[in-house]
Amino acid sequence: MRFFIVFLLIVSSTTAFGAEALTPKSPIVLQAIGRAVNYLKQNGIKENRLGGRALAALALYKAGTDPVSDPLIQGTLADIRKSIASDGTIAISDHIYTAGICILFLAEVGPEEYRRELIAFGRFLHDNQRKDGSWTYLTSGAADAYPSGDMSMTQYGTMGLWTLHQLGIDVSGYDVNRLGRWLTSVQTAEGAYAYQTTVSLDFKQINWNNPKLSMTAAGLASVYVCRDLFGFNGENRKVDEVHEAFRSRSEDIADSPLGSYRLTIPKEMFNVAQMKGNAWMERNFNPITTAADHFHYYLYALERYAAFKELAENKSLESPPWYSKVATIMLEKQTADGSWLGTNGAQVDTAYTVLFLTRSTRRSFEKWKAPNIFDGGNLRGGRGLPKSTDDIRIEDGNIVSLSEMGSAEQLIERLEDLQNTDEETLGQLAELSIADVENLLKRNKSKIKKMVGHEVAAQRFAAVELLGKSGDVSNAPALIYALTDPDHDVAEAAQKALLRLTRQLKPEPLPKPEDAGFERKMTLLVNRWRDWYRTIDPDAVFEDR
Repeated sequence: MRFFIVFLLIVSSTTAFGAEALTPKSPIVLQAIGRAVNYLKQNGIKENRLGGRALAALALYKAGTDPVSDPLIQGTLADIRKSIASDGTIAISDHIYTAGICILFLAEVGPEEYRRELIAFGRFLHDNQRKDGSWTYLTSGAADAYPSGDMSMTQYGTMGLWTLHQLGIDVSGYDVNRLGRWLTSVQTAEGAYAYQTTVSLDFKQINWNNPKLSMTAAGLASVYVCRDLFGFNGENRKVDEVHEAFRSRSEDIADSPLGSYRLTIPKEMFNVAQMKGNAWMERNFNPITTAADHFHYYLYALERYAAFKELAENKSLESPPWYSKVATIMLEKQTADGSWLGTNGAQVDTAYTVLFLTRSTRRSFEKWKAPNIFDGGNLRGGRGLPKSTDDIRIEDGNIVSLSEMGSAEQLIERLEDLQNTDEETLGQLAELSIADVENLLKRNKSKIKKMVGHEVAAQRFAAVELLGKSGDVSNAPALIYALTDPDHDVAEAAQKALLRLTRQLKPEPLPKPEDAGFERKMTLLVNRWRDWYRTIDPDAVFEDR
């Protein structure tokens, strides 16, 4: 956490556009995104590399472009399909970059429709991973023919594996194990990462070139991603415990070319790598001096690093100083046609900047990882920009004109007397955006918590839904109380809300009254949740019915 505190001391969040810190929801940021979208729609097709076009298409989608009607998105989808032969082999020129970016793009636009393609790219990553766990250039034929692992490519291979795992597509635990070993082995003693590093098969460093800020952001992002793949986020696992997703099943070994394997990476190795890396970033972060070194490419790695760091720390920061500072610089550097130009070409650099400004990775968590934990600001696909970008903001993931915002505010006013809310208004409560829920809780939090004990089940259900949607962990005691609600729907809503709060991907089934040993099972469940919350607040007091 010191990284972001020091950020605040190094850089002022006061910007050239006013004293208020910038966020992805700031109108001036949305205006810049709107201009960039217009540029990409007009010029994205000029990018010749498939990975570059997929990156531009991903940026358009994240910025709210309708994927069905956009020529660049549809054309890129067609090109991706053409790159995959009938036997699943892939012919791409820019290799690991393209595979990773295409996975991210397809996962957002159509994970079911393009499942065959996603599986093919996953197999491509598996087939071309080096024995040491990294990815690199394939210009020498096989990956291991190249002398060193490449951090720039490895970050995209890592994100590809993570994304496939979120979609329920098989990811080899053996591949992840080797990747984790490489990531925790190639870090310098000071905590930085280099562009290319060579290690022996027993993971001893042989040599590396000069560490860079962009590569350290990429490396740390990958460490946090790999940590999440191992299941070390959101739970207190034993150091040597194997994540369920990567346990070899005996019935699969006979059909697997990998055979059985043993997980060898303790959680502490990730913790040390993160601690050293965060300290190095504290000492070396300076966005201005990195402008000439693939700056826009670096921005996407920085955004990804920060998003996974927040996830690991169970925090969601709406306006972190690092974002405000860098966003200010990017707004100043945007050209008259809406683009940004660095060392990767205007289409690619503009796409990288859009992904940074929208906090793309953070919003992917909303879709796959933890709905309602990370608050509004998700620019979902199919929601286009208004014709005018001069008066816009994000509301519940949609870009809308400020003139369209009256209805939500009016609904808030009608909800002041929650104890007498009718069923129609309860239905409207369920449709509230997370931002509106936060506003409502600010004025009525104690009243809503009391509603958890209301005599009317519909009122109790609405209260549980609101408390769970807020993403505020301090609401957990009220939700734990609701687990024992006599109405099973209310109790089930409380269980789902608690699972969202803790980012548990696999729901634990809630015992039903007709189950054998129901009371014993419920007591165990409630006690487990209470024990979890006491790790956050040891002095917490819980009410019983």
